[in-house]
Amino acid sequence: MENSPGTCLKAAGLSAALEELPHRLKDKAATLGDLLSVLGERAVAMVLLVFAIPAIIPTPGLPAGFIFGTALALLSVQLIWGAERFVLPRRLAGIPMPAALLRAMANKLAPWLAYLERFLKPRARYLSGRKALPVLGVVVLVMAILIALPIPFGNILPGLSVFLIALGIAERDGVAIGAGLLFGVAALAFSGFIFWGGWALMSGFFAGDAESAAAG
Repeated sequence: MENSPGTCLKAAGLSAALEELPHRLKDKAATLGDLLSVLGERAVAMVLLVFAIPAIIPTPGLPAGFIFGTALALLSVQLIWGAERFVLPRRLAGIPMPAALLRAMANKLAPWLAYLERFLKPRARYLSGRKALPVLGVVVLVMAILIALPIPFGNILPGLSVFLIALGIAERDGVAIGAGLLFGVAALAFSGFIFWGGWALMSGFFAGDAESAAAG
C-alpha cells in the first residue's frame, strides 16, 4: 500500500511503528531516503513525526535543524498539494541517518509515546479530517522553515508543534492538533522576538558607531 497523506494509522499505533523502525531498516547505515522508503506504507502522521523528532533532540555531528527542517518543508508542500506518495530530492535522500538516533527513538521515545497515546482519542474531527490536511500542511511548512533557520534553541517549539500535529492526525484528535497549533503560535512569537532583538541590537551598535564617527 502506498503512503497516502490522507490516511491514518489503524493497524498499529505510532509508538509501535516507531519501535520497529531499526528492525525494518535491518540495523544498517540508513539514509533519509531509506527511512522514507520504510515509512512508505505508513500514514502521513508517522512520516511527519519521525522527521520532526530529530529537530527536537540534539544530534551531535549533524545539522539536524537544517536537514530535517528542509525535509519537512518539502514533505509539507507535497501534503498541501495532496500528493499520493512522499518523495525527497536525491541529494537530500542520500544524507545518512544516525543509527544512534534511530535506536534512541525506538528504545527511549516509543515507550513514552505509547503512554501518551492512551490519552488521545477521536474528537474535534474538523481539525483532523482530510479537508484539514492542506491547511495543516501550511502550518507544518511554516514550522519547517523555522526549524531550518539557525535560531538559538529555535528548533524545539516548531518541532513540538509538528510532533503534536502528527499525533493528532494519527488519532483523529483535534485537541492534540489544537495544542500543536498553539505551539506553532508560540514558535512564531519566539522567533519573532529573537529576530527583533537581534535587529535592535545591531541597529544600536551601528547607530553608536555612526555617532562616534560624527563626533570625531
